Parts: sequence; structure tokens; C-alpha cells
Amino acid sequence: MNLVWNAPPPLAEIAAAIESHEVPLYLIVCLPNSTLPVFKAAERAGALERKLSDILTTKITCLQFNGPNVLHHILPNVHLWLMPSEHASHLADYFSTPLQWQTEITPQQPPQQPKPWYAPPSTHPQAEHVVVVGAGIAGAATAYELAQHGIRVSVLETASPALAGSGNRQGLLYAKISPHNTEQTELLLCGYGYTHRLLQQLLPEQNAWGGYGVLHLNYSATESKRNQQLDQHSHHRHLYRYVTDTEATVIAGIDIFSDGLYWPQGVWLNPRHLVHALISHPLIELHTNAPALSTDYDGTHWHIRTPSKTFRASHVVYCMGAHSPNAPDINAASQPYRLIRGQTSLARTTSGSAKLRCALSGASYISPAWEGLHCFGATFIQHDKETDWRESENQSNRQELAELNPALAADLFSDGLPQPQGHAALRCDSTDHLPIVGPLADTAALRQAYAKLAADKNYPINTPCPYLPGAYINTAHGSRGLATAPLCASAIAADILDLPNPLSPRLRTALHPNRAAIRALIKQQENP
Repeated sequence: MNLVWNAPPPLAEIAAAIESHEVPLYLIVCLPNSTLPVFKAAERAGALERKLSDILTTKITCLQFNGPNVLHHILPNVHLWLMPSEHASHLADYFSTPLQWQTEITPQQPPQQPKPWYAPPSTHPQAEHVVVVGAGIAGAATAYELAQHGIRVSVLETASPALAGSGNRQGLLYAKISPHNTEQTELLLCGYGYTHRLLQQLLPEQNAWGGYGVLHLNYSATESKRNQQLDQHSHHRHLYRYVTDTEATVIAGIDIFSDGLYWPQGVWLNPRHLVHALISHPLIELHTNAPALSTDYDGTHWHIRTPSKTFRASHVVYCMGAHSPNAPDINAASQPYRLIRGQTSLARTTSGSAKLRCALSGASYISPAWEGLHCFGATFIQHDKETDWRESENQSNRQELAELNPALAADLFSDGLPQPQGHAALRCDSTDHLPIVGPLADTAALRQAYAKLAADKNYPINTPCPYLPGAYINTAHGSRGLATAPLCASAIAADILDLPNPLSPRLRTALHPNRAAIRALIKQQENP
């Protein structure tokens, strides 16, 4: 059931609604303006109201106003959606079942009708058992989102979880965004809060994540201009704010030599801990050393073959990261991927570097010490598909760190002793730098169905998209996967289970796996 308010109601009203309705329950609160809502328990509040106050006070610290704020399972099977005013009149774009208004109705617009090649599949096979191929952040999060809704999931991993792109010792969770409301900005802001809430839920002790925010420093004139423009977003002052070098020094605990943008809720985290927490769900079965060799559909089920076993599933989701070009299904393998080599480095903590309280980023980054080591880097090498660790790139990382903070770099390397090796892997990006997320189509059949677009990009075509039944993809998150992959995993689960989708219509289109094939058809018209 969907219960809707046109403004944040008293917590007592939310508590009463929860107590009087069956689950699953969606509580949808429209935000009338760009002011942070306050969910405070009354002086004589009941136990549930006080509990909700504690939960929501923590969970809305990363609330943003560019897209939906989805707070899954604030209580078991109770979901809270906080909708910015721009989206509050478009609830039909997210919820296909009736809305039960608890207040005066906010006038609603009819749902947007996407082009047929971007429309969701018209039929939804019953989800019985889902195979997720890949156990990085995207695969683990996809499996977790499905398991949270009671679906049995098998995760197939070529080696072991979180060894490739998710294998860095410390990554940063914040959102390197544009001052403009682009698709990527919306995705990063929505995903930033989503992952932050996931960390609070799955790893509450913070033994593998934390810090006192992220300082993104002005390492160039362009970056300084961008950060100053972002500082004009007063509605997001709780998320990020411009700071001087003096303020940055107080925040960081060490001398900082430039101004920058401070993300107070930004954190460093160990991705491997997050991956293992995600796949520890009792409905998830992990299979290591189990590369997917082939996938075949028999008319009702998928058969995914590994060297030792064949899995039968109602759905298959490809979350293969840098292995995506070798996916066993050509429709997943032929997406427009860009593989970019990256290497991070490690340095032992010194008495001086131990004072670093928050992560620093610029053209490179360094995390506060964790278990006696700092992680810093990283390199970006195109047209190189090797994953060996290289001293030349280690030296490059050291040079970048020296430019980011000369005093810190000098302190870390002054003894001249050898340091532990870091991690090298391939990032999987797309040619337009947006993830590839959604249902998979038969690409050859799609080209045939929409061939007339090659002659006229506006040709009216209503032919349904030739989707592969129950096949999906969630990949190409590049270096932004900590912020984007979990939210996209929630969108995949929503598609499979016919639930409210956390992505706006424009994001569903921007990330859709069919976008490259359609663009290629239209390009034939523009470049005959």
C-alpha cells in the first residue's frame, strides 16, 4: 500500500499509519521546499514514535533535492520515500499502484511514456531463483536487494568476491558532481545517500569505514570554479560547503594548502567489508571459482553453465565489471565498454600522518590511516588491460600525493623504507561515462525492429522492444561504483519484482542498455 502526504507529517501520524496497515507499506512524503525535514518525537511519544525519530534523524543526513530519497526498510517491509518538490507531482512515474492520500492531494501529472525501446518489459516472469554473475559491489548489492525481498539468489564469481575493481583497500564515498543538474549529478547525489544509509545499516560499528568527511581540494582553476559554483547551492549546504585552507586545516587535522569543498558525511570505506556484508544474507548463496561459461534460455528458465555445475534460474543479472566484454551473452558483452587500468598505493602510518582525520581528494586522493596504513592514488591508464602491480605507477601515485599535500607526502616517505604494495585492477566504464543498468534486449532483433530510425530518427514506431525474458545488467560504474552501484541494484530489483523504481524516468533512459544501439541507428541517418 502507498500512503502519501503532501508535506512531512508529525511522527505520531507516521507511527499510527504503520501500526494500522499491513506490510509491505510505502510511506511517501512530498517535500514542499528545499528545507531539511525534521522528524522529532513529541515529548510524550510512544515507543514506536521515539524509535522512528532515532532512525530518521540518522538516515536523512544525506538527504538531497535532485531526486527521490529512498529509505528502504526503516522497519521490516516499511519503506519511506522523501520526494523533492520537483518530483512530488510525478509520483505515477514511480508508483504504478494506487496512491492513498493522507492529506490534500498534490496535483499529479500523468506518467511519462518512454519510447518503446526504453519502456520496461511488458511481462515480468515470476522471480523464483535469480543468478547474479559477478561478486563486486554491483553484483553483491543486486543480490542483496533481491534477497531483502525474499528472493533466493545464487552469485557466481570467477575468483573470489571483491578482488577486482572492488578490491582497493580504501575507497571514498562522496559525489564528485557538476554544478548543473545533469543525469550524472542526479545519479551521484541519489546514490551517495543510498549507499551511506546502507553502510549505517550493514556495518553499524564502523570498523571498516568512517572518517570525518571528505575534503575535495581546489587543485586547478577549473576545480576551484566548480567548487565555488556548488557552494551557491544553499539547499545542499548540509551535504557540501566551501571551506578556506584555514578551515580545511582545522577539519583535516594537518596543514592544508588550498581551499576546497567539504563533504562532512563523506567517508572512506573498505569495499571488501561491504561486499561481504551484502552477500552474507541467508538467501544468498555464493559460488567462487565459478565463471559463467554460457547462458541459454529454454522458454521458461535460464541455464547458466559453470565448469562444475549448471544453474537453473528465472532471471539472470550480469554484474561483471571489467569482465563484462567477456560476458557469456553477446547482448551483455557487446555494450560500449571502456576499460581503464587503475593502481592504488599504500603507505605505513607515521606519527604525523596519523593526525589526518578526513580523506583528501583532488587529482588524486588519500584516506586516513586504517589498521596502520594509508591508501592513496590512483592511476588512470587507458588502452592497458593488464592488472600487474607496477613500481612506475606507484611512483606516479607518490608524485600526485606530493602535489596534493607536499608535507604529508614528505612525512610518509622520509625514511626511504619500502612500502607495502597496493592494488591494481581494471575499471569498467561506458563511452558516455554512465553505468549500464536495466533489462537486456536481443540487440540484433532490436536493430531490425527499429531499423527505420536510421532513415528518420523521429519515425513513429510502436513495436515493443524484443527483450530477453528475465535478463538484466548492472555494470560500467567506473570509479564511482560505491556511490552508484547499490542504488542501481535497487532499480534492478524493482524491475524484476515490479516494485516502485528509485530512479527517475530520465535516469532510467540515460542508463538503459539499449541507448548505444539506438544511438548507432540514428547515427546512420546523420552520417549516411
